[in-house]
Amino acid sequence: MIQHTRLVAWVAALLLAGPIPRPEIQPDRLQKSLSQGRFAEVAQELQQIVLQTGPSLTKPAPAQAKVLRGAIERTRRFLNGTHPVQDRDAARQVLCLSRAFFPEDLPGLEQNALRVGGGVQRPEFIGKPVHRFPATAGKARLQGVVIVEVIIDQEGCARHPRILKGLPLGADDAALAAVQGWTFQPATLDGKIVAVHYVLSVPFTLSDPD
Repeated sequence: MIQHTRLVAWVAALLLAGPIPRPEIQPDRLQKSLSQGRFAEVAQELQQIVLQTGPSLTKPAPAQAKVLRGAIERTRRFLNGTHPVQDRDAARQVLCLSRAFFPEDLPGLEQNALRVGGGVQRPEFIGKPVHRFPATAGKARLQGVVIVEVIIDQEGCARHPRILKGLPLGADDAALAAVQGWTFQPATLDGKIVAVHYVLSVPFTLSDPD
């Protein structure tokens, strides 16, 4: 049975009054931030780009791709070292957000992914489950929850998202865009990191959090 995790994303819904220009990756600025180890800053910038671009990210230009692939390698090396938890979490967010721009997956991901339960410990969410409230849904005062199944891979990144229960007016696309930027501490089995199938809830509400 698929494990459900209820991620309350109150702080995450960005209600948009209308279309806004999509941000773009600025290679020089991103590279400078990465070289100075400002992973939290880089993660925030990449997350806004992923959210506003949508579930199908445009192939990055050569200069953008170079800095994103550099970010992937830099954060992988960083995560192999010993660092404070806060810095490691920010680096893992940069890793997953950078990987979202490229189609490749870890080998055998779908075939080898397990189900949470028994000895398989569930992945733990890192940061805030940010998502964007589509303008059309906001104008229609749409409320509800989109249920998305993903695979949380061995690096804690959400891959292969698919809608299990959807909503109209762009909410499904917003949910798919959101979860591909969500980051987790990977699941484990007997202390070994494993990929798992996981179900995520993406709530859309017009109410402010209590």
